[in-house]
Amino acid sequence: MALRTFVKVNGVNNLSDARYCAGMSVDQLGFNVEPNHENYTDAKAFKEISDWLSGVEFVAEIESESTLISEAIGGYAVQAVQIEHESQVDVAIETGLSVIYKVDSTANGQYIWNLYQEKLAYILVDLSNGSFEKLEKQDFPAVIQGQIDYTNVDQLIENLEPKGIALVGGNEIRPGFKDFDALADLLEAIEIDDLA
Repeated sequence: MALRTFVKVNGVNNLSDARYCAGMSVDQLGFNVEPNHENYTDAKAFKEISDWLSGVEFVAEIESESTLISEAIGGYAVQAVQIEHESQVDVAIETGLSVIYKVDSTANGQYIWNLYQEKLAYILVDLSNGSFEKLEKQDFPAVIQGQIDYTNVDQLIENLEPKGIALVGGNEIRPGFKDFDALADLLEAIEIDDLA
């Protein structure tokens, strides 16, 4: 199985999401590594989840500017770190991990890309409070998040040609039980037909 575009799933906090996404050939799974964050996944839980998986990269997600990156990622076997503040870029680069920069607009994304370019893996453009319908193709590797579902994902991929899309994981109903309907519909919409 393969998907037509790069896919990152943010905010993973349970094995059900992680296994389902890895099985659907998602490229990256993001875990918040900040103890004060409501969606925090501690290093022990991360290891228990990641030990079940193969073929997917893991991303340490950091939202707060005051978080010390080297301390936050200690104990996590991740391949990338995601940040949201310009003051953290150099420190993130020094980790030797791929660096993802999250912004809330394409204008901010272009500004950051112009400053750092290939030092960053890509720019995650979170349009959760907006819409991508009026966006134009970007001059930087953009992964688009927000307002994406199975009814409009083809339009996004074909019209904007982004590097990829980002989705958001969710909480389990109870341990081992999860409703994947919305996520499944979207991933199936971008699945490459093996018979083609």
